[in-house]
Amino acid sequence: MDTSQWLKKKVMDYKRFVMTLLIMSTYLYIGTLISLYEYATKAYLFLYPVIGTALLTAFIMTLKIRKWKRQLIED
Repeated sequence: MDTSQWLKKKVMDYKRFVMTLLIMSTYLYIGTLISLYEYATKAYLFLYPVIGTALLTAFIMTLKIRKWKRQLIED
């Protein structure tokens, strides 16, 4: 497999993982809203760092995807 095909597959994998991270972050945020308003607990405070880490990872991966796409266009 040549380098461009390998890079295209890697970009597709990263895109799928970014979508997974965004969906997971959305579910966790909805869970914090439910626990906040329905059960009036402080358990939602433990989910905020997890949500932040997932969103930061998705952002970094998106920047890598953009860089790799530019590299594919140049080749």
